[in-house]
Amino acid sequence: MKLNNPFVSIIIPTRNVGKFISKCLESLNNLDYPKDKYEVIIADSESTDETPSIARKYGAILVSTAKRSVCAGRNEGFKIAKGEIIAFSDADCVMDKNWIKNSIKYFEDSVVGGVGGPNLSPADDTSFAKAVSFVLDQPLFLAGSVYGRVLKNIKEVKSLPGCNIILRRETLDKVMPIDETILGGEDFFMNQKIRQLGYRLLYTPDTFVWHYHRAAPKKFFKQIYRYGISRLIIGKKDRRMINPMHIIVGFGVPILAATAFSLIIFSPVLLAYIALSAAVFMLIYTVLAWFKLKSFRAALWVPTVIVIIFCSWSLGFLRELFCPISVPCHGFNSDITK
Repeated sequence: MKLNNPFVSIIIPTRNVGKFISKCLESLNNLDYPKDKYEVIIADSESTDETPSIARKYGAILVSTAKRSVCAGRNEGFKIAKGEIIAFSDADCVMDKNWIKNSIKYFEDSVVGGVGGPNLSPADDTSFAKAVSFVLDQPLFLAGSVYGRVLKNIKEVKSLPGCNIILRRETLDKVMPIDETILGGEDFFMNQKIRQLGYRLLYTPDTFVWHYHRAAPKKFFKQIYRYGISRLIIGKKDRRMINPMHIIVGFGVPILAATAFSLIIFSPVLLAYIALSAAVFMLIYTVLAWFKLKSFRAALWVPTVIVIIFCSWSLGFLRELFCPISVPCHGFNSDITK
């Protein structure tokens, strides 16, 4: 069935994103889509900066939530959304002008529940963020996920990232609100609930955004650390949503430490060979990044990004395994939801 410019609600959760939100809202105001056929909803979690005033300046609908989580923001935004189509994104994204227009045609297939495409690195992103974008585009590091991938063909996928996902309203009515006890990864949880209803999710290359990744190692570490926590939380709620690779990487840090300790004692030569192989592996990806990004500075960050992904995911997973966020743990709970 052909859809003729259905009304679209674009929902963006925010908290203290004054640095990014103007670019985001400017791009939404410039969408190639009838102005009377879409609304922009900013679901703000008690920002203390200029985020709310900037949202009002651009004519966005502002809704507040006291819970400081992306999940809560999306739930609150959805409560007031009027659209037949619901689009979720983040304030650190800039949307292509055809983002919405290009997505509509895919919903002519009634089995399609949602679509989303590439999250490209902006030209003015930091060198570290560009390295993050490069690593996330490598299938080896994402266990089959399309988060961060830049693909050329339409593909049915298991999940689409919350920074670029456009969904059928009637589909979301069956899965919203999303469980707000999930620290992160609520987009994956929502996607799986949609697929369990029999809907398809499509990766669509022509529905893309530019996404500013975390600008520095510390912030990126905290982001992936939360992902490790949230994947185990989700797995506890539904075992179908966690796979052996998540568990293997989750125990990666202690496995690596135990292996290194054993080799130091029993086979230091083998340890040296393994260390050399790891160095060559890092060098190969650094060179590949240099050729692709045309930036030596960004390429030099690639080994750091790879190490952060491995270590922070594992530490987050182990943190939730031995000290669940639902249980107060000395020294662990401060700043965990920031």
